[in-house]
Amino acid sequence: MEHKENAPVFGDDIVSRAAASAFGIRYLYPMQRLVIANILDAARIAGGGDDGETPAFARQIVLLPTGAGKSFCFLVPALLLDGPTLVVYPLLSLMADQKRKLDAAGIPCAVLTGGQGREARERELRRIADGTARVIITNPETLRGKEVLTRLASSGIAHVAVDEAHCVGDWGDSFRPAYLELGRVIDTLRPRVATAFTATASEPVLERIQEVLFGGEAYVIRGDADRPNIRYSVTNCLNKRKEALRLSAICPRPMIVFCGTRYKAEDMAKELAALHGREAVRFYHAGMEKEERKAVEDWFFSSDGGMLCATCAYGMGVDKRDVRTIVHLESPATVEEYMQESGRAGRDGKASSAILLWSPNDSRKFAGYAPDSREGRMLRYARAGACRRQMLLEALGCTMTVCSGCDVCDRGGGESPVAEDGALALSFIRKHRKLYDRDSLSSELIRQYNRAWLLLLHVNVWEHSDVEQVLDSLEAEGRIRQCRFPWKGRVADCKGPRKLLE
Repeated sequence: MEHKENAPVFGDDIVSRAAASAFGIRYLYPMQRLVIANILDAARIAGGGDDGETPAFARQIVLLPTGAGKSFCFLVPALLLDGPTLVVYPLLSLMADQKRKLDAAGIPCAVLTGGQGREARERELRRIADGTARVIITNPETLRGKEVLTRLASSGIAHVAVDEAHCVGDWGDSFRPAYLELGRVIDTLRPRVATAFTATASEPVLERIQEVLFGGEAYVIRGDADRPNIRYSVTNCLNKRKEALRLSAICPRPMIVFCGTRYKAEDMAKELAALHGREAVRFYHAGMEKEERKAVEDWFFSSDGGMLCATCAYGMGVDKRDVRTIVHLESPATVEEYMQESGRAGRDGKASSAILLWSPNDSRKFAGYAPDSREGRMLRYARAGACRRQMLLEALGCTMTVCSGCDVCDRGGGESPVAEDGALALSFIRKHRKLYDRDSLSSELIRQYNRAWLLLLHVNVWEHSDVEQVLDSLEAEGRIRQCRFPWKGRVADCKGPRKLLE
């Protein structure tokens, strides 16, 4: 886990800020964020924050490889949940080590062990009862005590996390029978969420964990970031804002348009509101007051067709399960960030889409990174001539899988097509070579673009500045030029490759 004092934090949502503030973590991996999101979502829904049924992931088993930061998957949510988190460890050494880490982070915790004196245990139980302790550290044997379990049941445990859960199968049937009673413990405490964590679990052990802890049914998360219900695609374009308008008219909603800055989020929301009405669109970013963000969250949760223009501040703890489309106006810096943000789509398991808008400026920006760097992999993803899903999984070090939907596989492979908005302008210029100067060409192209988009959007959305952006991009890419004498100032196409993005 990467952390460094005074290092920038990758993310501006509540989870990123909590992790950075408490543990100095500057980056959470996608699988960590997925597990954390499940815990926070399930706790919110079980606590009456959502009208849906309690999700399957309220009882989940998480299999992550050693070194993947499993402990942060339950410690970070512990900072945000309404109620303490109970963590069950197999060894006293692990309990002591975790307490040291929590003390260093300034997170109040209580420790319950079998060897405690009566006075020490009573002191810890009082701290739990009065809400002082955010985390409770214990072991299976201690939870067998009737008094301890009764006192804990009255303290409003929000989350029970069983660490090293393979011990249920490895030790429960042999020399530590207390593990076999953890299912009863969970039923007695009635936490809103219960999670089992392990790095190693064969199928028989996994089935035993499910049986003992969760009555045979649990939501299993493995160290594989694939989301088969999400279709991944990249749309090449020269004017991203106009492309986002087009997508808003043809893609299923609810929709999130991720924007790179607060200003862009507000500006994009204004454009979408002008097209779809003010009641259909909101913006969301960290610069808003807490009450404003809460109002937007409530609106989006209750909306079945809303569009939210957001920065990365819309993240963990404020997830909406039925988001159908994610559009990225700007590319995140890394594949990990892209997977986390695109993962806001389809959390209900239904078909959804993640669309990345990509321009020549993006290609130039990311070309400066080493090909195998985290940022360089984002360029490879956007420019992929092979399965995009495989590119994402490869970048995350996950197991390859059969593609369940991406634009490259849908068209049978090959490089990404040219930018359609630029293709319209370039085609017109080729047909009317050297007939228009820049100003008259811009005026004519405004009519051409609005005519082409009118049937879809029903209003004229292209303006002079929009067309100028396209022409500037084509000229910067060497696709068009302004002629010299005797055709001075007239616009013509340039000879050579006709691809707009190379």
